[in-house]
Parts: sequence; structure tokens; C-alpha cells
Amino acid sequence: MSAPPTPPLFTIPPPASAHQDPSVWPLRVVYLAGVLSGAAILLVAFGPSAAEVPTLTGSAVIGFGLFGAVCGWLLSRISDFGTVAPSARWLALCWGAFAAIGYPLLANRAIRDHFAARGDGESWSLLTPFTEEPAKLLGIFVVLLLAATRPRSALDGLVVGSFVGLGFEVVENIARSINNAITSYPPGQRDNLGSLTVDLLHEVVRGSWSGHIVITGIAGFGVGYAMTAGDRSGVRRWAVAVSLVALAVAGHLLWNSHRFGAFYVLGQVGLFVFFLWLIRVGRRREAEIYLPYLGYVTPSVIEAGIRRSRTRRRVTSELAAAIGTGDAQRAHRCIQRLVRDGSGQIQPRRVKPM
Repeated sequence: MSAPPTPPLFTIPPPASAHQDPSVWPLRVVYLAGVLSGAAILLVAFGPSAAEVPTLTGSAVIGFGLFGAVCGWLLSRISDFGTVAPSARWLALCWGAFAAIGYPLLANRAIRDHFAARGDGESWSLLTPFTEEPAKLLGIFVVLLLAATRPRSALDGLVVGSFVGLGFEVVENIARSINNAITSYPPGQRDNLGSLTVDLLHEVVRGSWSGHIVITGIAGFGVGYAMTAGDRSGVRRWAVAVSLVALAVAGHLLWNSHRFGAFYVLGQVGLFVFFLWLIRVGRRREAEIYLPYLGYVTPSVIEAGIRRSRTRRRVTSELAAAIGTGDAQRAHRCIQRLVRDGSGQIQPRRVKPM
């Protein structure tokens, strides 16, 4: 029997360098100030109500927390190469859960009171996209700049944006469940799980595929594209970014409107389909970035590693991390493991220059 083929040694081109610049400390200050002060705002705003319905509050935290865990697991699998580190996902999640809700909450309450004084208690919700989306957008920028390695494709922005939206959605749903119980039941009967069950079903059936996760992911793709598409002109990069952010705001506005009949449903479905299409485009771009480094490995080896084995998936993620940090020896070891665990076939591949 002939010995299994061994991939040759290779040199990785200059990577997207890790953040070692001490000048990022202002971003850390912005992040910590936003998250901590946002959490304080939420505690002051909802603490008394949560204390009035402790059973419902605890159940809401568990229920929506489990929902968030499932969504987080799915979002972490968007990238075939696992390029967004777990630390960056947690940063995004916390920003969405606290900073992106706390400050817009103050603005939204002022807007609601203004419209209520005019006798219009409903229209204020149409302005919330213009307070909430900028807060989430700022978080996407801050997290991408604070990540252990700089983003290399627009898909990194989509993943970060989706995690920001996930944090926002989970905390918003917990707060909404508390408010619904307070407003729908008389004192003494509020701490029950009837309204919470309805809220959970609504989120699973509808909100999970048409809410903040999707629209903030779309905006994140635009931010990631603007930061990583170096082969495109600045005008094109920022035009794409602005267009996708505007689409996210429009999707949020549509979500809050409930005034367009069938177009409301079609619009939500269209946004979700567009979100899935962006994932497909982002994965293709990831392949263009990483596979040229692995020009002697057939795509079937990589795909087999992604599909068939959790261990192989970890190796693929480790490979992306090695490329991202310029560790050629580590990347070479990953390739050897992928080839050994995959089809065992190594064939030269011609890859178009980027």
C-alpha cells in the first residue's frame, strides 16, 4: 500500500492582523459605558415591575434564555470557517441586550409621552426604528473593531449584527412579557404564566425569523462589507452599507406598522429570504478568501469535514483562526488533519486571483 499523500508546506500571505494597538482603549470605554449604563437604565425601568411578578419574570428569563441559546447555536454555524470568535459573539450579545435597549428606551418613552399628550397613543412606535437601529449599528462597529482579529468578510458583520439583534430581542421579549402581564391582569392575578405562554409562542412562530436577528444581521452585513471589501471603491462599499442599513430600518418600520395587509407578510418573508441570500453570498466570499491558501485540497475534503464530524468542524474553525493570525505551522497541521480525516485525495486546484 502506498503511503497517504502529505500536503506540502506552504506560506500564508499577510493576515488580517490581531488588535494589539493600545489606542483601542476608547472603544473599550465606550463599550463598557454603554453596556453598564444600559443595564442600569433597564434595572431602574423594569425592576419594580419584575419584583411585582417574580414567578413570571423568572420563567420569562428561562424561556427566552433557552430560545436565545438555540438561536445563538444556529447563528454560530453560519460561517463555515467559524471566523467570529466566541468572545466577539458575547460582546455583541451583551451590547444588544443592554446598551442597544437602555438608551433607546429613554428616547422611546419621551416620544410616547409626546404622542400621548396629543391624543395619539399608537403612532409613536413608528419612530422607534430611528432610535433603536442607530444604537444597534454603533454596537456592530464597536464589536467588530474590538474583536480579537479584524473582520475578513461581510459575513463576519452579519454574524455580529445577528448576535446584537439576538441580545436585543431576548431582553425586549422579557420586558414585553412583564408589561403585558401588568397591563392585562388586575393586581393579585398578574404573576401567572398565561400571557407568557402566548408571548413565547409568538416569538418562536413569528419573531424568530422576522425580528431583530434578521434586520440587524442585514445591517451588519453592510457594515462588514464596508470594512472588508478592499477590492471595491469606497463609494461602492459605503453605498452598499448605507443601502443595507436603510433596508434594516425599513424592515423595522414595517414590523411596527401592521398597516399594509398582505404586503406586511410578504415584506417579512422577503426580508428573511434576503437574509438567507446574504449568508450564501458571504459564504462564497469566505471560500474565495480561505481556499486559495489551500489550493491543493479539493473542496470535497473541506465540505466533508464541515458536514460529517463536529471534530472536523472544529479543525476547520482552527484553520481559519490560524490563517487569520498568520500561524502557518498551525494551519499546516490543520490541513494534515483535514486530509487524513477527509477523502484522502489531494488534487491541485486552480484558484482565480483575488
